[in-house]
Amino acid sequence: MIKKISVRSALRWVLVALIAFGLGALLIAFTLFFPTRQKLDKASTDLVHANATITANVTLQNNLDSATLHMYVLKALSGVRAASLAVAADDYAGARLSLIQASNALDALPGLLGTDQKDVLTDMQKSAAQALTDLKTDLKSAQPELDQLMKNFVKLEDNLFPNP
Repeated sequence: MIKKISVRSALRWVLVALIAFGLGALLIAFTLFFPTRQKLDKASTDLVHANATITANVTLQNNLDSATLHMYVLKALSGVRAASLAVAADDYAGARLSLIQASNALDALPGLLGTDQKDVLTDMQKSAAQALTDLKTDLKSAQPELDQLMKNFVKLEDNLFPNP
């Protein structure tokens, strides 16, 4: 014969099953979910910090690139001005050396300038080469080319680094 299970007994078993299920859910939550959630929160915080560091590094790199570009523009301008002064003083060796230094600074600029400035730079390199050729033939004949180079460098500097 089949025994009848009382309602009270069935409720007890249902209650035991619910308690066991609840304890299992709590055990899973405390052993798996919460530690994983803490790791995820820490990873998210670390990611935010890393992104901020990367942004700061990109800004610093851009500032460094800009300062390097400015340095080479000023170095080239300084070389052209020194060559012009040497021409005025009839100092061939000084003019030649200064113009070579300006040309070396010009050669460093292509990797630092944007594509919109490449044509101007090419013209300036040709002008520097022409001034060097003019120096060899007649020292004073290089002065107009040097004056034009100075104007171009001042204009380039003003375009790249406008004064506030």
